[in-house]
Amino acid sequence: MISGLLFSLIWLATSEVDAKWISEIPNAPSRGFSKLFAIPTWISHIEDYDDDAFNATTIFTVIIIAVSTMYSLYHIFWIHLPSLPRSRRSVGPFNALILLYLISTFFASFTFSLMNAGRIWAAFGVFHNLFEIALLSHIMLRQKSLLERNFVSVCFAYLLTTMFAVIVLPWPLDALFFKFQGLATDFALSIDLGRLYYHNKGLHKKASVVTLVATTDDDCESVDDYTRECDQLVQQLQQQQQQKELNEDPNKKLKYQVMVPAHSNVAIIYIAATLHAIGNAFVTFTNHFYMWVIFQFIYGISFPMYAYYCIAEPNASRISWYKVDYAKEVLVMVSGIALAGVSIAVGIYNADIHH
Repeated sequence: MISGLLFSLIWLATSEVDAKWISEIPNAPSRGFSKLFAIPTWISHIEDYDDDAFNATTIFTVIIIAVSTMYSLYHIFWIHLPSLPRSRRSVGPFNALILLYLISTFFASFTFSLMNAGRIWAAFGVFHNLFEIALLSHIMLRQKSLLERNFVSVCFAYLLTTMFAVIVLPWPLDALFFKFQGLATDFALSIDLGRLYYHNKGLHKKASVVTLVATTDDDCESVDDYTRECDQLVQQLQQQQQQKELNEDPNKKLKYQVMVPAHSNVAIIYIAATLHAIGNAFVTFTNHFYMWVIFQFIYGISFPMYAYYCIAEPNASRISWYKVDYAKEVLVMVSGIALAGVSIAVGIYNADIHH
């Protein structure tokens, strides 16, 4: 795909065909301009727009994302990791991606507050979507290395393809394409995180009622992956029970510190991803100012939840990954694409562009 893209670029550069650059399609809807840089944006007329409220919501979102991201980084790298033995000082690939997701979201939000969403802003915003793609790919690769060749190739191909389309497509097709692929990824990520949550919740319930039975080497081949994961989780629960720390209060009373089950922390990012997808869909349905406020405000809720997850579950070692069924993953992707398409169709209908 990359070689084909490069070939197309070389062909366009050397071709003698008199091609004219098209910045807008005929009868394209009007769009606004950035007040600070006077560059075209992807934002058309917003009903009942209030400039002060819009700026206040955007700046609040940027600040709360910045504070939560910086605190999660501080807690992990300056408090949690130094307290561990040197051999265990790792956040793990899944949490590393979430931290990068938080950082990229901060830059996307910050640049949005300066120039609003548009073709130039997409150079920053595409990294927000990139790490959503990376999280999806990581779940499918089942915690393989971030340097896995296929993993890096998928992410790099996504960057090139998305930005090439955004640069080449005229308004408003560039905005529709960027919104479509972002919405599809949002929905797909929320679905897969939901599957991850219910998988870990089911294992936790099963582990609470089963008893470990010692198996011989001859029996190990007959144990499926699901049973092996259950046994591993039971062992983890037993180790947690044995390692409960007793703290002594001033009155010499003993109290226990109990670790929250892993699925409870996965529920946090599941809810965060779902909120983010819903907020993105709301602002796609209609260009009313209330939807923009909800969309921006949800950013200030969902991404601090991601940051809290990184503090509560520092390395994702307790998370059990469900067995990947590629047919189901394809269904997840198709569902994300369908939901994104329906959302954009509703938005186009409400905007009367179909006329």
